[in-house]
Amino acid sequence: MKATKILACLAFLLPFAQENGAQGRKVNVNGKEAIVPTSIERIADAWPAHNMVLYMLGYGDKIVATSVSKRMCPWFYKINPAMHRAVTTFAPSGDSSMEELVKAKPDIVFLTRVHANADFIRSMGYPVVELSFSDFEGMQQCVLATGDVLGKEARIKAEKYVGYLKSTIRKIQQSLFGIAAEEKPKVLHITSLSPITVSGRGIIMDEWIKLCGGVNAAAEVEMSKPVSSEQVLLWNPDVIIYANASTSITEQDVLLSSTLKSTKAGKTGKIYINPKGLFSWDRYSIEEALQIQWAAQKFFPDRFQNVDIVAETIRFYREFFDYALTREEAAMIIKGIAPNEF
Repeated sequence: MKATKILACLAFLLPFAQENGAQGRKVNVNGKEAIVPTSIERIADAWPAHNMVLYMLGYGDKIVATSVSKRMCPWFYKINPAMHRAVTTFAPSGDSSMEELVKAKPDIVFLTRVHANADFIRSMGYPVVELSFSDFEGMQQCVLATGDVLGKEARIKAEKYVGYLKSTIRKIQQSLFGIAAEEKPKVLHITSLSPITVSGRGIIMDEWIKLCGGVNAAAEVEMSKPVSSEQVLLWNPDVIIYANASTSITEQDVLLSSTLKSTKAGKTGKIYINPKGLFSWDRYSIEEALQIQWAAQKFFPDRFQNVDIVAETIRFYREFFDYALTREEAAMIIKGIAPNEF
């Protein structure tokens, strides 16, 4: 919808938005001063993965406008049932329903730094916080900044998570110390089969592949882009990890893909479906702390024999999401399977 049309249809609603003005407290977000409300009871969040940060920090029940649908993240809706009351205002395309946003009456709006409507939403009188990251250091800063915005208790929870992530990274690095270059598996991360879309350099998938001792087979690719079957066969990866970006593609489609089966990974049975919990573990998710443990074990099973990823997933969910996963539920998440009722 064009901005002029939005303004016309929202003229009667703008006073409600402007009530949320810039009164509040000052916080530092990415080195910039921001004014946020003293009391935050209603939150709009346009960044899918960041909704889970809000939940971890104790504000999952305050999300009133979101970019996450039940179909996109069914475990999130199961574990945080308050999401059923939120309106899906922000589309994955970047489009937004401003009318629905105003009706939701958020006290604050979280956006990615590249959100197309950031200036317009800010002009409507909403406090806006823009966050993003592309590596683990940036993720830590994002979580801590969100804690600062939400308040003291949320900051304490944010620091606890960052401590866990840092500790996990150190353990993996110590376990992989001394790995020779020729021992490192060539890993291809795929997000779609039609067309085959791979993850290259400059994104967090590249970082965790390297952190876990792998070599990104698609390192010549900038960010993410489609490639030909011939290119995949030329790369001939040792390990393939598929993160399903389309509900129309099944695990069987991936494991039986003629192109993938023809690679070294296919011939040795090292094609894996990436876990998906509240959000996909592999992409800009706070569950990256579990992703790196899962991936390191897939790359170097001998060096991570003592990692019980099911038990660690249960512990993580209890500690950070205050949710008691069963072993069956944890196993489903690790296999990328949606909960039974969805």
